[in-house]
Amino acid sequence: MTQVNQHQMPIRHVIDNAEKAIQVAKDAEMAVRHAQLQSDPHKLSSALAQLESAHQALAKAQSQMSAQDHEHHGQELVQVQDQLDQAQQSLDVVASNTEQPKQVR
Repeated sequence: MTQVNQHQMPIRHVIDNAEKAIQVAKDAEMAVRHAQLQSDPHKLSSALAQLESAHQALAKAQSQMSAQDHEHHGQELVQVQDQLDQAQQSLDVVASNTEQPKQVR
């Protein structure tokens, strides 16, 4: 039984990291939305930095997920991977909505 618990620790750690990255992404999205609503350039700048950190956290989590044995932990990993993918897509949308339009001359 000890071997099973030791074997499961890395996968639990990877899933926990992925869930934390998803939460960081949600928090970053919310920060960007609040800054946009308040039209505060300083808050927006800070929120965009938070958004970049969230991108990095998601990328790291996805890398860790892809290194796992999907055969033995398939369903749970697939669900978390789907959540990571959705969070990444959502961040991409938020990031594209914050890009400043180029000035037309």
